[in-house]
Parts: sequence; structure tokens; C-alpha cells
Amino acid sequence: MRTLLLLAFLLLPAWGQIDPLRPAEEPTLGFRVGLGYGPFGGRGIGVDEGGPYAFTRAGHDLRLEVGLSWRATQEVSLEGAVGLSLLLLGEERVREGRREASWWGEGGWWLQVGAAYRLRELPGRPRVYLGARYPWGLEGGVSLAFLRDPVVATLGGSLDWSPGEPPVLGVGLGLGLVANEVWSLGVGASLRVPLGVEPPGGALFLRAGYSLDPEGKGEVAVRGSLGDGGFRLRVEWAGGL
Repeated sequence: MRTLLLLAFLLLPAWGQIDPLRPAEEPTLGFRVGLGYGPFGGRGIGVDEGGPYAFTRAGHDLRLEVGLSWRATQEVSLEGAVGLSLLLLGEERVREGRREASWWGEGGWWLQVGAAYRLRELPGRPRVYLGARYPWGLEGGVSLAFLRDPVVATLGGSLDWSPGEPPVLGVGLGLGLVANEVWSLGVGASLRVPLGVEPPGGALFLRAGYSLDPEGKGEVAVRGSLGDGGFRLRVEWAGGL
């Protein structure tokens, strides 16, 4: 989840056609709806009170997110999002020629609020973000975007902290291409480095977006990522209200 949030925050290409001298502005009141899916599975050998067995596991991770943003001034914006998750797990065990299959599921929800400040007069127009979420955690980050029609280069860093866990440092890099007035493409990569005794991780990112109107106030997009958490696919709809 943290890797996906980092990618969404740092690597989203700009909506609509980009003017090399005047970056596209965020809508005064915006929305975002996203549906994500991640499959996973594996095989192995386990032992329980009945003895050793060979198992095959498969899972389906579904996540729905709805977010709102409000640009209070040219520099300050407020953001909030709520998400639901559903995890379906299945396992088949083979023991002494007998097969046993079972399925179960679990769900949850999360809430995130935050504020961003954009330093419009500095090179790259840095965007500073601070936020909190439930289950409890804090996060902050800085991102920059360098525009030269039709290419957008983004660079960002973030710090994430949850009670009982080491802080996590994140770095992201992305390139966006506005192909024409309606189509945009984006590629990127992120690196996640826990500041503790945990291995780092990362992900690669590919995104295609379609603008719903010439002014770029609405967009549908498909994004795929592949990393240490496996493959994830996300369909999203975003725009202004």
C-alpha cells in the first residue's frame, strides 16, 4: 500500500496538454476514484498436527479508494481519501494423496488526510506534503516537476512512519509524455528503504491516461506496477467538480 501511495503522489503525469511556460493548474475542487487489483500465490511444504503436506496458495487483493482535494489558494491545497480493501485467500493441501481446499477472506478500511504547499516561484515548483492516516501513521514528502512540452520529469522523496515500525524513506522518479490533447503516457520507478533491519524494496510503474475534455479537467487512466509486492493493476478516474 505504501509503495502505491508513493507512486500515486509522486509520479502522476499532469492532466491535459502542458504549456512549457505555464504548468497546468490543479482544479479548485477535485476528486479521484480508483480500483486496484493485485494477484499473488505460491507453492511450498508445510507441517501441522496432521503431519507434512504440500500446499498451493492463491490470493486476490482488491482495493477501492475515493478521494477529494480542495485548492484553498494558489499555493495551499487540502486532501482527503478513504479506502476499502478486500483480501480473498485460497489454499489447497495435498497430504498422503488426499486434497483439502479452503477459501477465506478479510477486509479493512483506511482514512488519509493531509495538506500540501506549493512553492510556485522556485525552480521545479516544489510541492511539500504533510499527512496523517488511520490505521495510525504520519507521512510527508517533497516533489518537483520539470516541464518541457510534451515531457514532464518528476522527482520526489517521502518519509513514512507508523507506531511500532521503523520509518520508511521513499524516493521516486517518473517521466510523463503528453502524446496529444487526449492521450498521456507515464513511466517511473520508486525505491522504498526502511530505516531499520528490513530489506529495501522497489517498483516499476507504467501508466496510460485519456483526457475526457480538451481542458484536461477529467481523466481516466490505467496503471500497472511491478515490484517486491508483486504485480498490481489500477483503474482510476480523476477530475474537477
